[in-house]
Amino acid sequence: MRQASFVLLLAAPVVACSEPDTRIEPAQVNWMEWPDEVMAATPFSVRLVGPSVYCVKVLELVAAPTVDQSAVTFEPYFLLNEPPNACMPLRASATGPASLVPITASFDTLARVPGLAAQVPRTYEIRAGTDVLARGLAPSFPIRTFGDVTVSTAQVKTGRINAGGLVNAALDSLGCVTLRPYGHPGYVVENPPADTARYWFGFVRGYIYEPSAPLCGAAKVFHLVTRN
Repeated sequence: MRQASFVLLLAAPVVACSEPDTRIEPAQVNWMEWPDEVMAATPFSVRLVGPSVYCVKVLELVAAPTVDQSAVTFEPYFLLNEPPNACMPLRASATGPASLVPITASFDTLARVPGLAAQVPRTYEIRAGTDVLARGLAPSFPIRTFGDVTVSTAQVKTGRINAGGLVNAALDSLGCVTLRPYGHPGYVVENPPADTARYWFGFVRGYIYEPSAPLCGAAKVFHLVTRN
């Protein structure tokens, strides 16, 4: 009697285990602060403020700039991990992973700039991708100049902080004008323009410093240089 052998095959679907896809989302820079003057070949930091993202897990905010012969350019981006994270944004840093925080509308981080070359004192433009209204369907934000930094080959003469970006401004009942970048508490304007309404919006450039006496109760104020 021939012995029959039977093989029982148990078929089961194969499940591939993998991490959700990681994608890149450009980050808009609405406000920047940086030193007015730095020493040549000496790294310095720039403060970046802008809107965050919603309903998706942020792995990291990458904010390192590119540097060429005339400008320092920031085009930060979020590394995102899907699926959505219950509409709880994560605050990211330029150097490490994000941590869960209550819902917030902005990021605020310091980005390190490598030392800039200069054989004689000179300036570099400080630029970043900004202005969501002009973006359209482009994969990145338009690059805009926020101001410049002076690179010195001798001793730095000033500790002033340059600043600029997209702001809302409001005039209060005491005649004080406060401008507020996106997600930032804002600064009192030392020299507000005389031709503006009670509320206005614009792209400003200027610097932050401490006047000899508080202005509108503020020890640190913004001096307006240009407004568009």
